[in-house]
Amino acid sequence: MHTKSIDFSSGDAGTLHYHQWMPKQPVAWLHIVHGMAEHSARYADVAAFLNQHGIMVTAGDHRGHGLTGSSADSLYHFGDHNGWNQMVEDQWQLISHIAKQQQLPLIILGHSMGSFMATRFCQLYGRRLPQDCNQHLAGLVLSGSNYTPPAACKMISGVAWIERARVGGRNVSNILEQLSFGAFNRSFAPVRTEKDWLSRDHETVDRYIEDPWCGGAISTQSWFDFIQGLADIFNPSALSTIDNHMPVLLFSGSLDPVGGKGKGVIKLQQALLSAGIEQVDIKLYSEGRHEMFNETNREEVYQDLLSWIKTLQ
Repeated sequence: MHTKSIDFSSGDAGTLHYHQWMPKQPVAWLHIVHGMAEHSARYADVAAFLNQHGIMVTAGDHRGHGLTGSSADSLYHFGDHNGWNQMVEDQWQLISHIAKQQQLPLIILGHSMGSFMATRFCQLYGRRLPQDCNQHLAGLVLSGSNYTPPAACKMISGVAWIERARVGGRNVSNILEQLSFGAFNRSFAPVRTEKDWLSRDHETVDRYIEDPWCGGAISTQSWFDFIQGLADIFNPSALSTIDNHMPVLLFSGSLDPVGGKGKGVIKLQQALLSAGIEQVDIKLYSEGRHEMFNETNREEVYQDLLSWIKTLQ
């Protein structure tokens, strides 16, 4: 794993730190967009597996996350204004930067919040890649994702707006935390920890809890920007801007509360198909929770991802 960095210029300028795992003879490129309140180094194991099969893997720490957030003294805070859109723009800058170094077929994989970022990236920049970077986007993989109607997003953003006014944009709302992560964990009661919803693997959960770059509560401004961003993504006209010839893979645990225990993932598949995307494959892993790359059957998940990528070549 090599840690690298680039300067980003969307919104508040700063330095974006990213990781690159490079095999000896790469045949494809997987770019990972990580989830909320985690960081890219957590994907080292799946990257090492894919490297064995000739797939280069890259992943950056978003604003407010990991090394990027820590170095800017803004951990768990996307930005004072428009942080969500700036994070998506950062992905364009990062992918464009890496694309200058090679011309491998690109697959984008987004997990949880990163799945929504990856979807928005495809809406805004997917068709620009061939023109601006001479880069082919071969596929999109969404892990631990969901579908929320735009009207519901706008209603939830109203709660975030009130909480932002009540406690301040840089501060944490206990109400928003309980409505999100607290609710996720309650579905697994009785619980061993506050993060049992992530995985059945106790060691994985304990490492997450002990990691200072994982599990923190994000700011109310970040919640507000994120939820408004979801409303933009799930607008039918926005979904229709995704290249309909690009294959999409959705995978999730059947007990993942983020995806409504599979129901939201199925709704997402239906929304993408209704938008005209020709191939939307789906895999729900029995008894799996939110982080399938860190689940007890992770080797099966790694192999399934590799098999799907091979169908694109």
